[in-house]
Amino acid sequence: MFDRIFKYHYSKKYAYVLDGICLFLAIEVLLYLNGSNLVIRSLSDKIIFVALALTCLTLLRGYRMLLRFTTFIDIGKITMGLALTLAIYAFYVKANTRAHYNYLLLLFYFSLSFLSLYRLIIKLLYVRVSKEQKLTATILFGAGINGLMAKRALDDSNSVNVIAFVDDDKTKVGRSIEGISVFALDEKLKKIVEQRNIDQVIITTDKISQKRKNQVFDFFKLQGVKIFTVPAIDQWANSQGIVGNLKPIIIEDLLKRDAIDIDLQKNVQQYQDKTILVTGAAGSIGSEIVRQLLKFKPYKLILLDQAETPLFDLKNELLNKKQSTQFEFLLRSVSNRSSIEQIFKTYKIDVVFHAAAYKHVYMTESTPSAAVLNNILGTKNVVDAAIKNNVAHFVMVSTDKAVNPSNVMGASKRIAEMYVANQAESTQTQLITTRFGNVLGSNGSVVPIFKEQIAKGGPVTVTHPEITRFFMTITEACQLVLEAGASGTGGEIYVFDMGEPVKIKELAVSMIRLSGLIENQDIKIEYSGLRPGEKLYEELLTDNENLKPSHNELIYIAQKEIFGQDKIEQIQQLISEAESGKSNEILVQQMKNIVPEFKSMNSSYESLDLD
Repeated sequence: MFDRIFKYHYSKKYAYVLDGICLFLAIEVLLYLNGSNLVIRSLSDKIIFVALALTCLTLLRGYRMLLRFTTFIDIGKITMGLALTLAIYAFYVKANTRAHYNYLLLLFYFSLSFLSLYRLIIKLLYVRVSKEQKLTATILFGAGINGLMAKRALDDSNSVNVIAFVDDDKTKVGRSIEGISVFALDEKLKKIVEQRNIDQVIITTDKISQKRKNQVFDFFKLQGVKIFTVPAIDQWANSQGIVGNLKPIIIEDLLKRDAIDIDLQKNVQQYQDKTILVTGAAGSIGSEIVRQLLKFKPYKLILLDQAETPLFDLKNELLNKKQSTQFEFLLRSVSNRSSIEQIFKTYKIDVVFHAAAYKHVYMTESTPSAAVLNNILGTKNVVDAAIKNNVAHFVMVSTDKAVNPSNVMGASKRIAEMYVANQAESTQTQLITTRFGNVLGSNGSVVPIFKEQIAKGGPVTVTHPEITRFFMTITEACQLVLEAGASGTGGEIYVFDMGEPVKIKELAVSMIRLSGLIENQDIKIEYSGLRPGEKLYEELLTDNENLKPSHNELIYIAQKEIFGQDKIEQIQQLISEAESGKSNEILVQQMKNIVPEFKSMNSSYESLDLD
């Protein structure tokens, strides 16, 4: 019955009829209680008063509101409309005594009460009808202005039932906002979640630290509750409303850190109006470096990659953006020395970001020559050309797998670091190395692999229950790469603060939970065993390195190591052997000679460590 009423109540005629009835009732109640008719003397007086009141309310836009959404603003319009009505009506009846004015004041009071009361009843009935439907039981984290606005918007959505607020402010806990209680993140709230079958939690505040966001997720993840964030209030004003703007929490939201402090002025000075070469530009790291660089308006970006389709996709993306920066898209390999030299001769390059590398442990373990030629020779070619052509700054992207390497890929990157460090001792070009751990969402990382496995219904495969890794988002990593490039003076290895290491098993569990599923119930987790070259724990420093702080609290500088000419000769011999097609064992043995701390794990090359 009520749903039919609410379906048709939008028409103004229903409001006019209901208001007319309420005004007649107000008059009759007043006459009954007062027992006199000093002002309302006849039926014609009643009709005149009601007609006048409806006219004044119309003039003051009292009927533009929807009855079920009545607010104090609407009640204010009714109050002003009735005040105007009584002023005009007092003139009509020639009120001139205190008794007249007292009667008119009572008439104002009863009329306002009846008009407001029936609107409140309609609003309450609408809420009751809505709750009879299957609504999404919701908790709002944040009991401030954003939380209140979110609650009101959700109340109007016809799909959400706000059960509780949660807030860290102890002065708010135990109180209520528009009838909704405020709780702390404690055992009492757990009972509410269980008893009321909470479906989702919406984080409404942007003043929440990364650590606290993770704590909120950990609190609710075992309850099977989905977690969302909502943008700032000024972004709700579109056709989607607040419900359409809800953004599910993703694993990157949980693992990223609080806002990174970047020296924007120094970055602008370093990159604005410069010609910049990015190798490996179509890869996940290289392409994000390019996107970050565009903020600083370089004159020209030279984008080099040997992967045709990804480079074509990047070209389409960049050329569709409005910017003043010019682009050159070069389908080249860094292992081709003459091609690299030709690029530096053609363009007057100011800065180089060297991100080109083979990085898959399994693939390079089975093909060491590819790692040597791409990661080591490729780095040597770009460094040599940069020095020869007086490039001001060269920044190499390295990896924590280069520290005490257990696989060919890590060893190849460590050897590339050695070559850069050696050349930095005798050149005006500022050669800088940046080193960080796994990047979330990068090509071949566990996150997209797990997402695909979860989408297929599992199983999710983890190599070992105790394996841990350092993680950073692509955006964070590239911000710090640019920051290091703008700050380095040459020869440094910049090591990024990766935060706490994360167990891959826990990462898999979190991703399954974020998908609204339960591990080993909806999605099975299987352990496949460590792969060739893989170790349980990654490190960020070699035994000979110590860290000292930089100007940025998330960037540290490793103590410089000096590598003599004998190391350079060994590196050149390794490259020559790879070019001549020597066996995997010979190449790996030579890599171990160059990097004594290279100890193979779970690999056929372990036997070479016994010599």
